[in-house]
Amino acid sequence: TMSYYHYAKKKGVQFVTDCRVEQIHVKSNKIVGIQTNKGDLKCNVVINAAGTHAYHIAQMVGLTLPIVPVRHEYFITEPIQADEITPDLPVLRIPDSTLYARADVNSLLLGGWEPKALSILPMSYTVEREPPAIEEDWPVLSRFASLLSKFYPSIENVGIRSVFSGWPTFSPDSRFIVGKTKKVDGFIMAGACNAHGVSGSAGIGHHVLEVLTEKNLSDYVMSLSPDRFLDHSFEKEDWDLFKKNAAAVYETYYDLRK
Repeated sequence: TMSYYHYAKKKGVQFVTDCRVEQIHVKSNKIVGIQTNKGDLKCNVVINAAGTHAYHIAQMVGLTLPIVPVRHEYFITEPIQADEITPDLPVLRIPDSTLYARADVNSLLLGGWEPKALSILPMSYTVEREPPAIEEDWPVLSRFASLLSKFYPSIENVGIRSVFSGWPTFSPDSRFIVGKTKKVDGFIMAGACNAHGVSGSAGIGHHVLEVLTEKNLSDYVMSLSPDRFLDHSFEKEDWDLFKKNAAAVYETYYDLRK
């Protein structure tokens, strides 16, 4: 994230932090500006990459999308004194154990996918508030360590320095939600990243660039359009199914049987 920030700043990109979008101004079905808690801004394009608040931002232009936050956790160990963990180690993924790991300087970052996902509905909190706080789930975190110990027994003797958790957003069909909508000209989605995070961010950015600059989109990018959900109903039973399907995407993230 900081690398993106650094190089974007070098290219002249301006960042405004602690700035909440409160309303999107639309005139004649076109974006004309936004209202924030720090004032108004005129613009003709809004890219909605708001993560856990992408649902709420889309609602501001009358677009309802099945974006479901699902809990995800990982931890970073205390420094490991041996030469086993060095900064130049590549990212490690163990599909059979649903784990991923990488070096964090001389510590190990370890995360994984839970067999029973915990998800929430996006309307359970508002755009003015953060999603619910997450307390460390030590049984889940210890399970990650136990699974890794089959391949790296030393993990059982290393302390945990810090725990990170959040609500990455998922779509019920396991695809990104990227692209324009015919409902409002100038509104572009870049949401439901399905926990691809940094690993998928460059690809998602490339898709958004294609949407912005190309007249004829690739079939794949067209398949990611938010308009694929325009004909869906959004009753309670529909949201129950969205939650179930989004959780299943998380639970089978590395499923080799797909």
